[in-house]
Amino acid sequence: MKCLTTMVASFILVFIISCGNTENNKLIIGNWQGVQWVVGGQPSENMTSQTSFSFDSTGVYSYQYGSNKETGTYKIANDELYTTPNNELEMMVKIIKLTADSMVFEMNRGGQSEELTLIRK
Repeated sequence: MKCLTTMVASFILVFIISCGNTENNKLIIGNWQGVQWVVGGQPSENMTSQTSFSFDSTGVYSYQYGSNKETGTYKIANDELYTTPNNELEMMVKIIKLTADSMVFEMNRGGQSEELTLIRK
């Protein structure tokens, strides 16, 4: 019986850990503006100032890059942000940093490492 109790407790602990970071779920809610975009360790020519995200408490996000706009659903699990644009496939970026006023994503586009830094609007 003790062995069974230990196994159940271990399973519950693993389940709780795998459900994601609830602090990140709270911190990400709001509007974010791009301030720095680094590609391959070098400053990028991407339109950082024209990059923005909005995340709401119901799991809906919007993204704008210049005149390109995207909306869909999101979820956070294990410091990874999963976004699913409407009628498209799910994508994932690594959350390197998420505080009350800043956020850093690590991305991989075609084998090229990218980091996008955003600040809360």
